[in-house]
Amino acid sequence: MVQEVNSSQKEAYNESLRRASATNGIIPFLEQEVAEYRQEVQAYRAGDREDASFLSFRLHQGVYGQRQQDSQMLRIKAPGGILTPEALEAIGKVVLRFSLSKKGHITTRENVQIHHLSLEDCAEAMDIIGSAGLSTREACANTVRNVVAPPAAGICPDEAFDVIPYLTAYVRFGIRNPLTQNFPRKFKTAFSGCTNHDNIMAGIQDLAFIAQVKQKNGSIQKGFKVIVGGGTSIMPRLGKVLYEFIPIEDYLRVAQAIWVVFDNAQSLRKNRMMARIKVLIDRVGFDSFKQMVEEELSNVGPIDPTPLMQIDKVYTESPPTLDSDAGQEPVSDAEFLDWKNTNVAPQRQKGYCIVTVTVPQGDIGVDQFFALANIVREFTGGTARTSQEQNLVLRWVPASALATVWNELKRINLAEAGAHTISDVVSCPGTDSCKLGITSSMGLGRAVRGNILENSSFIDDPLIRGLHIKISGCPNGCGQHHIANIGFHGAAMKAPSGEQIPAYELFLGGNYGGVSSDDTAIGQRIPRRKVPSKQVPRLLRMILSYYQENRHNNEIFNKFVRRVGNGPFEKMIDVCADIPSLNGDSQDVYMDWEKSIVYKLERGEGECSV
Repeated sequence: MVQEVNSSQKEAYNESLRRASATNGIIPFLEQEVAEYRQEVQAYRAGDREDASFLSFRLHQGVYGQRQQDSQMLRIKAPGGILTPEALEAIGKVVLRFSLSKKGHITTRENVQIHHLSLEDCAEAMDIIGSAGLSTREACANTVRNVVAPPAAGICPDEAFDVIPYLTAYVRFGIRNPLTQNFPRKFKTAFSGCTNHDNIMAGIQDLAFIAQVKQKNGSIQKGFKVIVGGGTSIMPRLGKVLYEFIPIEDYLRVAQAIWVVFDNAQSLRKNRMMARIKVLIDRVGFDSFKQMVEEELSNVGPIDPTPLMQIDKVYTESPPTLDSDAGQEPVSDAEFLDWKNTNVAPQRQKGYCIVTVTVPQGDIGVDQFFALANIVREFTGGTARTSQEQNLVLRWVPASALATVWNELKRINLAEAGAHTISDVVSCPGTDSCKLGITSSMGLGRAVRGNILENSSFIDDPLIRGLHIKISGCPNGCGQHHIANIGFHGAAMKAPSGEQIPAYELFLGGNYGGVSSDDTAIGQRIPRRKVPSKQVPRLLRMILSYYQENRHNNEIFNKFVRRVGNGPFEKMIDVCADIPSLNGDSQDVYMDWEKSIVYKLERGEGECSV
C-alpha cells in the first residue's frame, strides 16, 4: 500500500510540474484531484472510510472542519497574495452559492477562507476557483502552507528585485512533492524583495527568503538572505539567519535540504503540539541544525528554478495610461485626504500609486467581491494582493484616478481610512467557526475598532495612531497577537461563584515591520492575569490614556512599556477584573461579544496538527 501511495504521489507531482508552464495560476490545477475528492466524500458518507484517513485526505485538499457540526471551511491559497479579477469573481460565486455566512475572509497568511460549506459543496467550489487559477491544494495539513510576499512586490521603491518569480518556482517545486506531504507539522514560508524594511514578518516564519544583491567580479549577483525557525503559538520564537547570502541558483537546493532535515526529525512526530521546526532548533541547537542542513545540502544536486518561474502569461500587469480622464482629486474633502494619507503610497514607477483597501478584519461580502473585481479591471494593472494585515492592495493606480477609486470603494463600504494604524485591528475567526477558538475574537475586534474610531484623542495622537492591535481567539496566534504593540489572546476565567467568563490575556510591546527582521519582537505577556472580554475596550482605553499622560517627549509606546514595567498594567487588569455575581443586571459580562447566551468554554480538537 505504501508503494502504491508513493507511486501515486510521484505521478501527481510530475503532472503538476509538467503543467506549471501552461497553467492559468501559480498552482497547477489537477482535475483528477477534485474527482478523487468527490469519490472519497461519497465513500465517507457511505461509511467506507475511517474518520482519520478521510480527515487527512480532505485537509490536503484544503477542507477544514469547523466547530459547527458537518460544516467546513474551504481555504483558498493565494501565493504571494495575488488575485486577478477572475479570481475575485470566482470566490464571489462560491460565497454566493455555498456559504451560509455570505462572506469570504482574508487571513493573516494571505489566504481567502470561505466558511460554512458542506463536504459536497467543496468539490464544486474547487472547480469554480480552479477555473480562475486558484487552488486549495495543501492549504491545510502538515505541508508547505501558503507562501506570502509583500503586496508591493515588483513595484516597491526599496526592493532589490522582484521575488514573485522565485516564489512561484518555490511553490510549484513544493506543491504535491512527495517530500512535503507528511511533515511533522505545517511549514510556513515568506519571500521579500526589500532589504531595508521587514514587510513579511520574517521573524515569525519557518523559512524566509529576503532578496539581496552584491557585487562579484564586477557584476551584480542576485541572492537571498535565509532566515529559519520563527513561529508564535505557546512557544514563540524569532527566526535566525541561516545564511547571509546564497546565490539564486541555490535557493531551491537550500529549501529542499531544510525540508529533508525537518521531515527526518522523528522526535518531532511524538508530540504534534511540539513539532514545528523551531522546536527542532531548540533541541539540537542552531549550530547543529545548520550542520545538518549543510550535510543534506551536500547530497542535493543542482536545481534550476527557471522552468518553474514562468508567470508572465498568467499575471502580466498592464498599467492604465497616465493621461486618463479619471478626474481630479477633491483636495478639499477631509475624508478623502485622510484616506489618501493612510491608504495610498507611491510606487517605484512614477505617476502610479499603491492603494490599500481597508477590509475590517478581513471580511468581504458577496457584492464587494464582484465590485472589487471591476475596480481591479478598470483602475489597476490587472491584479490585487491580499496582505498579512487582512487587507486588499491595489497596484498601478494612476494618481489622477485616486478620487474615482475612492468613490468606487465608498460605494461598497470599503473606503475607510486608517490602513496600518491602530484602528486597523487584526483578528482571527475565533469561536465564529474555529474548533480551537476559546473566545469571539471577531466580535471583540469589531468592538475595539469601534471604540478606537469613536475616540478622537487617540486617533489624533500620532504616537498612538501608528500602533497595532491584534487579537487571537486562543493562544495559538493566528491573529499574530505576539508581535502586536498591544495583543490579546482568548482565555476563560471563573467568576467568584464558579461560572465561566470569556476573557483575554494581554501582551505588550511586540513589533514587526521595522528596518529589518532583527527589529521584530515578541510582546511581553502580563502573567497571572486575565481580563473579562467585555472589559477589554475599557482596559485598552486605560492603557492608551496612561501612555499619553506619562510618556516622555516623543517616547514610542514599546520603549514606554519597557521603562514602566508590568506593574501599572497589572493594576489596570486588576481593576477591570472585578466581576459581579451573575444576575439580570450583570449577565452581559458573562456573555461573549455578539453572543446572546451565557458563556461556556467549548473547545474541540483542532485539525491543524492532524
